[in-house]
Amino acid sequence: MSGNKRWLLPLLFGGLISVLFFVWALKGVQWKGVVESWTHIQWGWASLAAGTYLIGMWLRGIRCAWILRPYREISSSHGTQLVLIGYAANNILPARLGELVRSYALTHREKVNYGISLSTLLMERILDGLAIVGILWISGSFVSRQPWIDEIGWVAGGIFVGALVVVLLARLGSNMFKALLAWGSGLLPEGLGGKVESFGLRLLEGTACLRWDIRLPGILLMSVLIWVVEGAMFAIMLKAFGWPMSWLAAYLAMSITNLGVLVPSSPGHLGTFHAFCAKVLLLVGVVASRSDALGYAAAVHLLQLVPVTLLGLWAMNHYGLSLSSIWKLKDNEPSSNESSEEASPSNDSTSESLSTSHKKTAYS
Repeated sequence: MSGNKRWLLPLLFGGLISVLFFVWALKGVQWKGVVESWTHIQWGWASLAAGTYLIGMWLRGIRCAWILRPYREISSSHGTQLVLIGYAANNILPARLGELVRSYALTHREKVNYGISLSTLLMERILDGLAIVGILWISGSFVSRQPWIDEIGWVAGGIFVGALVVVLLARLGSNMFKALLAWGSGLLPEGLGGKVESFGLRLLEGTACLRWDIRLPGILLMSVLIWVVEGAMFAIMLKAFGWPMSWLAAYLAMSITNLGVLVPSSPGHLGTFHAFCAKVLLLVGVVASRSDALGYAAAVHLLQLVPVTLLGLWAMNHYGLSLSSIWKLKDNEPSSNESSEEASPSNDSTSESLSTSHKKTAYS
């Protein structure tokens, strides 16, 4: 099956999911009411909300740089560009290819092994998930009990806690993990088995950021701060519409929406974002109608989507990437061995002292 046909099915499936969620979100909505809600937007507050969201991107870039320190020392600005590239690609390409694009950009520019790039990204997603679930449980405890919110919280919490437990067990029992990996790879054809084992070892190396040292508390606190800032963006947008700035509604909407967009959908989370965000606002009672709720959700979505996508495209160009080269990535992913000698710590002590040559080439 050709590359384009291989990705056609996820694209069509995601599009169908988006349509279904849009149908759900549009139930009982009057377009006149949506347009009218937009006429009341105070663009000064909306601009502040967009700026707040971009601050969250910058904080993600700082965390990205901290997590990568055991392998390559990069500046927070370059970390932010990597984050923007991933988000922009997710907004344009299907099947969350942005995650692969960001890892490819890191490998392409900073010469970090591709497997390690994916592994550190996985660490970020686990920490993000745990922070969001924590905010959901805290904010959800102040509203009337809703079974569907409880289900989202329990399912998402189980997934992210389970993923963290697996990662910690693999790290603490690295020798056993390597033995199991070697045994499992031996059951595969020789060429494939070698690639699987090499990739698995790189993924294990990517957990070095979880080693207990002075950086780990900062990484954990930054993961919480990122989502506190994004919740503030939701709160500011309530003010932009002239409604009370309900922090409870903002953080509940932020957490439910970000967990909801994990459902496969079209690029940019069309439909899923709007449906979950609007439903939470109606639940909390901040808005008076479905039309107002959808208008708010659409405005928040656009303020997140447009600036980040434009900045991400600029970052791609800065990294020497193009949309055409990125699209080809779906067929030709970097090898798990790529750059393995240049940025792969052989053990934890490597993370304590980067080589002098690496420091000389680090970005200020």
